[in-house]
Amino acid sequence: MKISTNQVVEFLEGQRFICAQCIAKKGARYHLLTHLGREINLASSRFIHVSTQQLSARARDIRIKKLNEIYDRREALKEKINIPELWELVEDEQALWPPGKLAELAFEQTVEPDHEAAFIRAVIDDHTYFKFREGMIKVQSPEAVKRILDQRAREAERFARLIRGSQWLEDLWSDSSLKKEKAIIEFDDPDISFWISNIKDFCINGDESEQAVLVRELFRQAGLSSPTAPFNTLIKAKIWDEEENLELLRYEIDTEFSKAVIQQAEALAEFPVDTKKEGREDLTGLHTFTIDGPESLDLDDALSLREVNNKWEVGVHITDIGLQIEHDTPLFKDSIQRGTTIYLPDRKISMLPEILSQGAWSLEMGTDRRALSFFMYLDPKGNILSRRILRSVINVKERLTYEDAEARIEVEGHPFHNLYELCVARRTRRIEDGALPLPIPELVIQVDETGEVEVGLSQPGPGRFLIAECMILANLVAAQFLRNHAIPALYRSQPPPRDRIISGDETDMLANFRQRRLISRGNLGTEPDIHHGLGLDVYTTITSPLRRGLDLLMQQQITYMLARGKPLHAKEDLIKFAIFLQQGLSAAAAVRQARTRYWLLKHMEKRKDEPLDAWILETGQHKILAVLSGYLLTVELPIIPGQRYSWDQQVKVRIKKVNARENILKMDWGH
Repeated sequence: MKISTNQVVEFLEGQRFICAQCIAKKGARYHLLTHLGREINLASSRFIHVSTQQLSARARDIRIKKLNEIYDRREALKEKINIPELWELVEDEQALWPPGKLAELAFEQTVEPDHEAAFIRAVIDDHTYFKFREGMIKVQSPEAVKRILDQRAREAERFARLIRGSQWLEDLWSDSSLKKEKAIIEFDDPDISFWISNIKDFCINGDESEQAVLVRELFRQAGLSSPTAPFNTLIKAKIWDEEENLELLRYEIDTEFSKAVIQQAEALAEFPVDTKKEGREDLTGLHTFTIDGPESLDLDDALSLREVNNKWEVGVHITDIGLQIEHDTPLFKDSIQRGTTIYLPDRKISMLPEILSQGAWSLEMGTDRRALSFFMYLDPKGNILSRRILRSVINVKERLTYEDAEARIEVEGHPFHNLYELCVARRTRRIEDGALPLPIPELVIQVDETGEVEVGLSQPGPGRFLIAECMILANLVAAQFLRNHAIPALYRSQPPPRDRIISGDETDMLANFRQRRLISRGNLGTEPDIHHGLGLDVYTTITSPLRRGLDLLMQQQITYMLARGKPLHAKEDLIKFAIFLQQGLSAAAAVRQARTRYWLLKHMEKRKDEPLDAWILETGQHKILAVLSGYLLTVELPIIPGQRYSWDQQVKVRIKKVNARENILKMDWGH
């Protein structure tokens, strides 16, 4: 296309139309004077319209004035064009048109260059019904037009929602109580409920949230840039409180039971014990006792001890709930899906409704209860001489705390002292077979009603050791019974540690801590295998049916076998149940770990810059791993050039930055 000097052209700069006069050609580019009074060089490929109009005036200001007149005239003409109407007129005709031809139809008259340029402007501005490409006008298909209009409607709705949501956020975060009240009243508005729902989802799932980009844009629009602004918005809206447990929501863990589960639990709670009808052995005269923490209400195991024919009879009596929960009922399905009771610093989420776990099925003192009784006959060295399992009825004679038990253990010749010695012998045997008990203090976090956090380390005492060893013994016998009778079962196993750095009876906490980091992950499967961590050739768990789904299943298998001569669940069913159990246990572990860390960081927020004791765990090129002595928490420390550190070296550190809600903990060396 040949363009002469003084000819008027038009081009786009950003989203703005520019009228210009060609002053001269410089190589492949044209030197232009624009209606804005600027002079620029531009290639002809950038021109969207070349007019036959020419400006003859020589004075620069007059030429600029004339260019502005042309610009304004074209804008005025553009406003007279009805693009949708014209599209309906030509949609069924040819697909490509010269701009001048369509301009004639649009204006219904012979057109001047300004009409043609105005039509091109209208098409570019609208970009729905027509497309301007390489000097020609393309007519969009009805499908394309509908798609564009639908998208534009969605964008308009999105923009309106953003404006509406931004205003709502500004009101909610305002210092004005009236504006806050107004914002809370608006919760039922569809636009606001849309935002609340998506802000919740964003807080729970972060960038994986479906509307993460939109929520981020909303808070940018409202001028709220803090990472915690979405969470704090829901606090201000009184939807969540400051300590909201997002992990429970993230893993979709039900904290309440369904109506069907509650109804079944209430019916089961009233089911009486009929020993004759059920064929249970009456052990109500046997001296049985429970040992638990003073706050425990879900008591699922009791013990007994007596000397029989120069052998010690250790009895472990487990509340027998297996046949009470029928397969394929709401309570059974819910228990398997939950997998476990979840103990958190600020709450407990029970696997079974409390009317059962803390009431009708708990081994309360002085009340007849169904039990699955394991009797193990041991010699003084802890060898198992014989065993028997039976369905029984017991009546617990004593409810003891760990402290009560420990006071009796200390008395030479007391039955509790004898039982403790048997447990020590049992552990010695297991250590000889490769067990790694790893007696490491337990981190105990307590949160009171006001949100105050107390943190401490609880040393494993003789009472807890006695209970743990008795439960391991009963679980071993249960696993052996299942294996020896070819009953389909789920077994717990554990490969050898990745490295073994202690003998097994090590008492040094630092050494045990290091060894724990080298322990292999345990497995759950249908084939019996060695549990190297416990030093046992086969293992399962059955002693906590009120709190663990696996224990409930294994109790059902054994109880059903004893009562009816066959197992309740087939191997294929157990494989399916194991999937649910693993999911439930994984979710529970993740929630427990995250919530424990949250409350620990809440506690540490008040200890910023305090000197803390730690020991070096690992040294690397770029960082040092240390363990905080008071928390048994592994942290990273920066490398100090020229400074040398060794394993287990005691050091002083301090908290540099901590934020529980954002899960931030940064440490530095102590002064």
